[in-house]
Amino acid sequence: MALSLSWGINNLIEVEGVEYELDLEFSKVLRFFDLWKDNDLSNIDKAFISINMLLVDKGVKVDMEILPSLLTAIVKRIAGDKPPKNSIKRDLKGNALEEEKKYYDLEEDAEYIYSSFIMDYGIDLIDEREKGTLHWDKFNALIIGLSDNTKFKRVIEIRQMEIPEKATAEEKEKIQKAKREVALKSNRELIEFEMMDLKQKREYMMRKEETNGE
Repeated sequence: MALSLSWGINNLIEVEGVEYELDLEFSKVLRFFDLWKDNDLSNIDKAFISINMLLVDKGVKVDMEILPSLLTAIVKRIAGDKPPKNSIKRDLKGNALEEEKKYYDLEEDAEYIYSSFIMDYGIDLIDEREKGTLHWDKFNALIIGLSDNTKFKRVIEIRQMEIPEKATAEEKEKIQKAKREVALKSNRELIEFEMMDLKQKREYMMRKEETNGE
């Protein structure tokens, strides 16, 4: 990230000796991530569309030879190359990475993030999107700074929660229910599998093998 209280925000990237200025308004960056989830487009199409989306100068001609380097530079600027300890490291789809575990999703958790920004900062992200002035770096800093009593932070805490070994059956069921209610779609199947007993797991694996063999 390039948020600096001393120097402000740097929106410039350099590729093969040429500087390019980026428009990193937060909703544009979110749409950049959404674009890379679109399976109907080729990677080449995604690259050209996303570059055109984020370059300030729409008249810049981008050759195929420079396309990979330019896209890599854009992704590094957005997601960070070697982020500091408390920054958010992301994959190409915008998802936060932490020790290969995914605890939140910018798309699935949009309502939690929206309500939490209003609660802590009085910021309406829909209004900010229409204004087009909230920078991606500021958005990330504000997410990091959300207080623990916001809905977003409480949901993450539940997802990260471990079930204590000495918990009673009632306590375990309560925690499991809470985790199911806020589970990300991508993690829900894994959570349900972990909650099965040995017999249920064997039956589940047999069904999966039968499905894969069709």
